[in-house]
Formats: sequence, C-alpha cells, structure tokens
Amino acid sequence: MNDTIEITLLFNLFFYEMGLYTRNERFIEANKRKAISILDEHANNLKYIDEGLYNDYKETIAFLEKISEEEYQYIKNDIVENVMEFIKNERGYETDI
Repeated sequence: MNDTIEITLLFNLFFYEMGLYTRNERFIEANKRKAISILDEHANNLKYIDEGLYNDYKETIAFLEKISEEEYQYIKNDIVENVMEFIKNERGYETDI
C-alpha cells in the first residue's frame, strides 16, 4: 500500500471540518465490497471535477480489489487506531470523536 491509497482511505474514514475530526461510521462499518462501492461512487463524482483525485480513488479501488477482506479490515482498523492515537496525543486539540 502506498501513501496515495492510505490517504484516500483516511479521507473516507474520517471527516475533518472546522478543526474537528469526525468518524465516518458509514465507511468504517463497511466491509471491503461496500467500501469499494462507496469509493467508486465518489470517484464517479470526481471524474470531471478533479482528474488527479479521480485517479487516486481508482488506484485505491484497484488495490482493494486485489486484497482479501481480512487484509482490508486490518488496514482499516490500523488507520482508525493510528488517527485515534494521534488525536489522543495532541494536547489542546479538539475533536468530537
């Protein structure tokens, strides 16, 4: 997994608005198949708006299609845990998580 894929997953696992991180429960609770469907929907929305971001999403989808459900769950949980740890360690940082 490269940085592009990790960042694309991160941006879908969490929202960041007005200085707060919010968990995207729809994406966090999704299995690999549903996550691919969500990413594909987002990619289609980006196709004519931002070609670079569209390509990032397609790269992430291609990666997810090659790995197992177990591998996907491990990666997803690792990203969520790392973000939660980062937030916990940031002093004075507000979050609604």
